[in-house]
Amino acid sequence: MEDDVKLPQKKNKLKTKLLPSLFMLLGGSIALILGLLQHFPMTELLLVLLITLFVFAILGTVVKEIVDRFNMNIDYSDYFEDAGDLVEKGGPDDNF
Repeated sequence: MEDDVKLPQKKNKLKTKLLPSLFMLLGGSIALILGLLQHFPMTELLLVLLITLFVFAILGTVVKEIVDRFNMNIDYSDYFEDAGDLVEKGGPDDNF
């Protein structure tokens, strides 16, 4: 007998694959610009840039995992009609 194990799937189609790269690009460019403006020596600038890229790669990966887990738990189909239009849901605080 074979047990079928179902893994959770994303319920929407957000593309989170590029988040770590974007975090690294943003952090590295800011570190490079600030290092050049502060007139760091080249060896120190490269060391700071390497450490910055490593930290932002880890940070981007953590953010990607959080977004992926959040997307697996949320079902957005309640908020859209069949035609793909956004439907506003009223709550108990809506007294117009």
